[in-house]
Amino acid sequence: MANKLFPTTVVGSMPRPQYIKDLIEAQAATGEDVGDFQRMMDAAVPYVAQMQELAGIDIISDGEWRRKS
Repeated sequence: MANKLFPTTVVGSMPRPQYIKDLIEAQAATGEDVGDFQRMMDAAVPYVAQMQELAGIDIISDGEWRRKS
């Protein structure tokens, strides 16, 4: 990446699969830790990072999947 003129990154949120949307909605509706919310999100973040790596993105992010909006 040091030699790249324009390193790539994702701007904004990566599209969320339905199971992530459902998890966020369930947690927001109750305000509680629904089904080990944190554990499930921790497991999902490596997946979104791997998608970016496979796409050739230089600066990897968590895809903002933890955000509620």
